[in-house]
Amino acid sequence: MKRTLVSVLTYNRFQLLNRCIDKIIDQTYSINELLIINNGSTDNTESLLKSRNINYINLPKGGSAQGWNAAIEYAVNNNFDYIWLMDDDGYPHKNALKEIIEKFDDHTI
Repeated sequence: MKRTLVSVLTYNRFQLLNRCIDKIIDQTYSINELLIINNGSTDNTESLLKSRNINYINLPKGGSAQGWNAAIEYAVNNNFDYIWLMDDDGYPHKNALKEIIEKFDDHTI
């Protein structure tokens, strides 16, 4: 099985993030790690992540490109085969990751 990282970029939307995390955990295709990129949130985001024991990176407030870059760098440095990037307001169907992964083959880059 390929190593899969799911990374979510968030900024001051801990309630939406909490829902997004629930949907990720509920996926039918198991992930290896969930990483939250906290893009300078000043709300209860960090407390939420600590209480749910979820790995995260705190960044100073910046644009989304900064967050995506941090997530991709983390994936590369930790030898993940796949990375699924999303925003905190996403709520993917429980089979979403399975359907995405099934579309890849040995020739997919």
